[in-house]
Amino acid sequence: MSGDNFAVIKKELQSVHDIIRNQLIIKAGHVGQYAHLEFCPTDNFIRPALVLTVARLYNCMSPKVISLGAIVQFIFMASQIHARIPETADNNRDPRDGTQFPVLVGDYLFGKFFTTLCDNGIVHYLRPLAEIIGRLNEGGILSKTNPNAITENESLFEEIVKLEVAELMAGSARLAGDLAGAPEEDKSLLHEFGLSLGMVYGLTQRNFGHQQIQKYFDRAMQALKGLPNRLEKDLLEKLIHSLRTPDGFSIRKVV
Repeated sequence: MSGDNFAVIKKELQSVHDIIRNQLIIKAGHVGQYAHLEFCPTDNFIRPALVLTVARLYNCMSPKVISLGAIVQFIFMASQIHARIPETADNNRDPRDGTQFPVLVGDYLFGKFFTTLCDNGIVHYLRPLAEIIGRLNEGGILSKTNPNAITENESLFEEIVKLEVAELMAGSARLAGDLAGAPEEDKSLLHEFGLSLGMVYGLTQRNFGHQQIQKYFDRAMQALKGLPNRLEKDLLEKLIHSLRTPDGFSIRKVV
C-alpha cells in the first residue's frame, strides 16, 4: 500500500516531522550521532498518521493535534532507543552502539514528550501517556527475561507485543479522539481499534501465526463499524489491511 492514500494528511504529517526534526539538534550536534534513529518507513508514519486521521474523522485538525502526533512519536523513538541498548558496553564500538549515549538520547526524547505537552496546553494527557510508557517498559522487561516466548509461551508473547507495540497505538487513537471531541462510546471503539491495529502490526513484524493476526484484524474491523462513515474511516480500514504483510506499507522516510 502506498502512502499516497494518505495525501489528505500529508501537510499535517510533515508538520509533525518538522517538530521532531527541530528537536533532534542540540548543542553537541544531531542526536543521531549518539543513538540509532533509523526506523522502518512504517514506524516513521503509522503513529502520527493514526492520530491525524482519527482527529480528522471528527473534523478536527489543530496545532494540538499536530503536537499529539509528535508526542506519540517521541515516545516511540525513545522507547526504541532504550530497547536497543546492549547489556554491556564495548569501548571500541560506535558510540551509538554503547550504553551511555543512547540512554541520554532516549531520556532526552522522553523529556521532549513532556515539554511538548506543556507547550501546547495538553498536559492533562500526561497521566495516560505516562501509564503507557510504564507498560512499554514492562513489555521490554518481559521481552528480555523471556527471549524464547515466541516459541515457548505464545500467550506471554502476545502480552509482550501488546505492551511493547499495541498499547501506544491504542492510546494514540483514543487521545486523538478525545482531543477532537469524539463521544465516549467512540473513544472506546478507537481504543479497541488502535489496540488491535498494534497487535496486527506487532505480530506480523515478528512473523507470528496467521490465526492470531486474523483474530486481531477481525477485532479492528468490528471496532471500525461503529465509527462515523467518513473518508477517514476508509483510510483506517486501508491502514489495517496494509499491515497484514511485513512490508505492506511504504512511504518516504521523513525523519
